[in-house]
Amino acid sequence: MMNGNDGATGRWQRLSRETLYDLPGLRLHRDRVTQPDGATGDFRVLDIPDCALTVAVDEAERIALVRYGTYLHGEMLTPPGGRVEPGESPEAAARRELAEEAGITAASWHKLGTVALMTNSTSRLHMFLATGLTLGEQQLSGTEAGMKLEWWELPDAVRAALDGRMRLSGAALSVLMYAHRATGGSV
Repeated sequence: MMNGNDGATGRWQRLSRETLYDLPGLRLHRDRVTQPDGATGDFRVLDIPDCALTVAVDEAERIALVRYGTYLHGEMLTPPGGRVEPGESPEAAARRELAEEAGITAASWHKLGTVALMTNSTSRLHMFLATGLTLGEQQLSGTEAGMKLEWWELPDAVRAALDGRMRLSGAALSVLMYAHRATGGSV
């Protein structure tokens, strides 16, 4: 049985599963389900790894953001982050990605939250706050070539999250979650 709601209309229940694609780090399933209204139907499930992202804040209260080009969506502006590798905890992935993409290590780590990325995907985004930063060298992979580290004042980062310059939903959400925390809930 899949996780479902306990509302008056019932629960989701998986009746069967057919795997349509099975590649390393990517599976697509077609589940036959009983829907909350009692009808049966098909539901496609994208099974991909979780991701971790870090809002790294320096002593001047600036946020580390990286800017880089992507294959599908062009230029992106986001806090450093990436996929959680098999056997790796979300915090370990966040630490690794922060070091690789931004060349930053941190003395203090706090969980900001975890969210689902899409309703039809198993992937979750784990968001962290890192402080007590030490700067080092980026360790970029081939897909990250040209990635630039930028330091943003919190109000500017919030505006970028709200006006669409931070186009990844998890990037915008993580900055807004940090801003809410940093301002005592006034954002």
